[in-house]
Amino acid sequence: MSLLSRNKDLLIFDLDGTLIDSSLDISYAANMTLRDMGYPQETVEHIKTHIGWGVGPLLEGLMPDMSKDGLTKAREVFLAHYAEHLVVDTVFYPGVMETLRQFKECGKALAIVTNKPISLTERIVDKLALGGLFSMVVGGDTYANKKPHPEPIERVMEELGFEPSQVVFIGDSAVDVEAAKSVRVNTSESSDGGVDVIGAVYGFRSAEELRASGCDVLIDSMAELADVIL
Repeated sequence: MSLLSRNKDLLIFDLDGTLIDSSLDISYAANMTLRDMGYPQETVEHIKTHIGWGVGPLLEGLMPDMSKDGLTKAREVFLAHYAEHLVVDTVFYPGVMETLRQFKECGKALAIVTNKPISLTERIVDKLALGGLFSMVVGGDTYANKKPHPEPIERVMEELGFEPSQVVFIGDSAVDVEAAKSVRVNTSESSDGGVDVIGAVYGFRSAEELRASGCDVLIDSMAELADVIL
């Protein structure tokens, strides 16, 4: 069923690559970690290919031969560097604030579900003055499971009182699509399962990757989102 024919009252957003371009700050912390762990530094574009699954998978992707204990240490190093360089070069994608305010004025409920640690997520939300726009903000360690597990999305829906047919997830990677499409549907629902997903082509992944992952709609800018939802 087309997104345009369904009433979406809860919009859940990924953070990195969807609302904010944090690639430079994440890459800075990643490269400082690589340096401290004795590895050569990488380009921002290469590091971006590993963003989205959380800190652990990011570091595993950048240091595939590192031992488990080494990765544990690297995570501590990364978080220390990132905490000191959190919003130095991080910016909103064009049209983000205007579009979010438009949704709020129309009575839509908004939430964030990211795999970034919640302590850092809350600091970013606070520094960028996003807090007043979102009913819930969920990080990768808020619950037992993170994306691509559907638990964070299901918890938000349960807490805010919405059914899958009322929800749309906006993200920029396959991990977002898998999480949304894995959401369990109540027996009272006529849908065959999952939550619709809008892919942010302007983020960290290509249109081809998002299309192949199963996005229902692709958008080239945040401004386009209002045309899809409203």
